[in-house]
Amino acid sequence: MFEQQDNRMSSTTLIRFARPESAEERTSDASYTFRPSGRRSNSVTYRTTEPTPRIEKRRTRTFAEDPFRARFGRRLPVGMRQEARGMEWKRFIATYAPDAIRVESLRATRLTAGRKSYELAITGLRAGMSTRVSITSMGAASAMSQILADHGRRVEILEFHQYDIFEATVTFVYAQHKMSKVWAVGFGADRDTSIAAALASAATRLHG
Repeated sequence: MFEQQDNRMSSTTLIRFARPESAEERTSDASYTFRPSGRRSNSVTYRTTEPTPRIEKRRTRTFAEDPFRARFGRRLPVGMRQEARGMEWKRFIATYAPDAIRVESLRATRLTAGRKSYELAITGLRAGMSTRVSITSMGAASAMSQILADHGRRVEILEFHQYDIFEATVTFVYAQHKMSKVWAVGFGADRDTSIAAALASAATRLHG
């Protein structure tokens, strides 16, 4: 669970009473707590060993066409691979994983009937504020989608791809809002955090 809130720090709490959706995908009311952000980076850089100097030219060319494969040995989804062809890693991350909205932490507790209780800490939903959210949902994707929608950043998933890499997880989503469609990526220590991070990246690309 999250650290106990410091009583000396001003905060506001917004409770949203959402209209129930379908029985299978219904998400409970979300409770939001905002407080000044003491944001500091806890990003993780994934590194692999340097390639040996003796490498075939054909293989080098193939890897240059897919920056994710060059780093982790797994291919990007086809549509994203075409967009990212030839990108250096820093440009790839800056493009597809912008950090304007950042999932700082996520914890999930299993409930009955396949539902989960989520506790999240997110920066970037409101300028200069850290948002703490308590929400019950069928999964991390529906929970994060509601949180983003509650803050005016609706995201619809068109394609979803997820890989395990080393001791982490990466999620790729092809997302849409109205007529805009974008690819986005999210990294996380587990699958739920990775999904939430990917949706945060998609929301930033779609809404700025």
